[in-house]
Amino acid sequence: MTKFSKNLKELFSFTRNERIAVAVLFAILMIVFLYPYIAPKPDINDDGFEDFKLLVDEFENGKAESETAEQAAKAKDSQQQKQKKQTETFDFDPNTADENTFVRLGFSQKQAAVIINYRNKGGKFKTADDFKKMYVVDDKNFERLQPYIKIKLQADKSTENKEKPDYSTHNNTTAARTYIFVEINSADTAELKKLHGIGSYYAHLIVDYRNKLGGFANINQLKEIRRMDDERIQMFANQVKIDTLLINKFNINTLTVKELSQHPYINSYTAHGIAQYRDFAGKIENLQQLVKEKILTTEQAEKLKYYVEF
Repeated sequence: MTKFSKNLKELFSFTRNERIAVAVLFAILMIVFLYPYIAPKPDINDDGFEDFKLLVDEFENGKAESETAEQAAKAKDSQQQKQKKQTETFDFDPNTADENTFVRLGFSQKQAAVIINYRNKGGKFKTADDFKKMYVVDDKNFERLQPYIKIKLQADKSTENKEKPDYSTHNNTTAARTYIFVEINSADTAELKKLHGIGSYYAHLIVDYRNKLGGFANINQLKEIRRMDDERIQMFANQVKIDTLLINKFNINTLTVKELSQHPYINSYTAHGIAQYRDFAGKIENLQQLVKEKILTTEQAEKLKYYVEF
């Protein structure tokens, strides 16, 4: 053996301890390398994370709702404070007050315009109660303003002016006329045309809607007629009488779905709900049953109470 070969053999030869160390190191490296592939994967439960996520979402939503409610409350308070500052109380004569005066007293510009227009059509307020009869004057406002209503009465020039003949025409001019009262649930179109502001067109609208309803229970229902605005209603509001005994009622337990849905206060969906509840309960005793079952709203039941019998 040459000297070179001998040196090469010595270079690549290991002692026993070195061989053991190399084997251990190799084993450790193999374990490290293979561990991700052979180690059992932990059973991860996502339920806890989902619960946590739901809690976070609920908190965020609750926070947003709270902020929205707080903003709405602040806006409402601000509006109330603004309205409170704008509303004044002082002595006034409803026969002479201008639009700005009525607005300062708490009426909207539209309400003030209705009052002014009523005066322009020849209407006068002889007492505070006359002012209360105005369609746009609610009980709360009247109670607040009543102590401040100061009406200066003007004497008529002659007794002839106290009762003037009826010069009313079909186009309802502002000519002088006698003050005629009309019972709206029994009047025909000819009688309805005696009301201030009502001609043939509106008289037929009133009769048509009255027939659909079964009769009127209060004057506010006239607002439900198309093209009948507050201003026109105010022109004849003091002339109208309403006899609720003349209202035609219907039996809610006997009408078909089609017949029920023809009433202005009952749509097709509600009519089917009533019929289904009848089939289930046997008989409807009162409207509160339908409100409880969410077939009618409280507002619908309040309107229908004048027209329903059991």
